[in-house]
Amino acid sequence: MRVIVCLQAPPPSPDGERRLARDDAAALAKALALGSVAPKVTVVLAGPSADAAVLQRALAAGAARAVRITGEDLSNADFHTVGQALSSAIKKLGADLVLTGARSDEEGLGAVAAATARQLGTACVSSVEAVFASGEEAVEVLVRGVGRKRRLRVTLPAVLAVTAVGDEVSEPPDRTGSPNDIELLSLADPEATAAPSR
Repeated sequence: MRVIVCLQAPPPSPDGERRLARDDAAALAKALALGSVAPKVTVVLAGPSADAAVLQRALAAGAARAVRITGEDLSNADFHTVGQALSSAIKKLGADLVLTGARSDEEGLGAVAAATARQLGTACVSSVEAVFASGEEAVEVLVRGVGRKRRLRVTLPAVLAVTAVGDEVSEPPDRTGSPNDIELLSLADPEATAAPSR
């Protein structure tokens, strides 16, 4: 199973550090916990090079691959644009399961997950508190809604918006490795900008 975790870069903490957002850290922890069915987890971030520390933290936590989407500045883009950029990257990288933090945008609406799923043409499940492997074709998720929890079977491919619960998420350590561990992915279409030949 190919798993991608989409991250955001929250504002720096008072000490200037770039840390994983709480729901993003929960999404990464759940992806890594899938273990043998998803031995290699890829993390993706749409943002400038200043946000690369978030990807380094994800690598330190156990992600196998980190990819930063380059191109136009997406830090001030609306959720539709970010969802479009993420879905384009996901299509290029290939994924069966995509996890995001439930509050993956500044408004805290989790709309980036929905916009990404819409662009991918897959199901989107929100308020996910737990993810369980269920073979190569599906996962089972625990979701909270209307004051109660339900366990659902979700056929892949799918996008899951994960909510952190309690104090389950610990901050990954700082990465001391090379920034070269982060791959760059440009979504620019060279055909769209190249002048036609005569």
